[in-house]
Amino acid sequence: MNKENINIALKTLKLLKKKSWSEVKLKEIIRNSKKHKKSIKTKNDLLKNINRYVDYLLKKETSFIEKSSTKDMLFEVIMTRFDVLQKYRNSFLTLFEFIKSKPQKSIILIPSFLESMFLTASLADIEIKGIKGSLTIKGIFIIYIATYLEWMNDTSKSLEKTMTALDKYLNTVSKIFNFSIK
Repeated sequence: MNKENINIALKTLKLLKKKSWSEVKLKEIIRNSKKHKKSIKTKNDLLKNINRYVDYLLKKETSFIEKSSTKDMLFEVIMTRFDVLQKYRNSFLTLFEFIKSKPQKSIILIPSFLESMFLTASLADIEIKGIKGSLTIKGIFIIYIATYLEWMNDTSKSLEKTMTALDKYLNTVSKIFNFSIK
């Protein structure tokens, strides 16, 4: 991720602390950006850029995760993602309020979120080939969304409720899709 897109993501997240997504204007974010015309043309591009920024930070933060069981590694990668989100918690909660009010707008983000789930699987050393890989990505996506909903209500600094929910969902989804993440 280039420096310009990082700055745009940071500026967007900063604005979302003060304004709703509907109030955020593309021009006020990219006003002083020189290279934005290639990658940021719409507000949806801003959302995708934020997601790429979270992925960028996730890669940096997970470079220190020890190799262990697949389940433990997946747990660590997903919780690291929530640690990244936690730094910008109010901004992500603001975005979720918008998505909740206009769910049809979130359809455009699904490919970006799926890329993030592929990254998550890769960082957790999970093989994602063939039909089993497709089911695995869907399982990770379900786990992530369900845990995100828990994270929204977890006001503790330790994110204990989020961790407990994630562990429960990892166990449940592995049984449903009949794949091993132990």
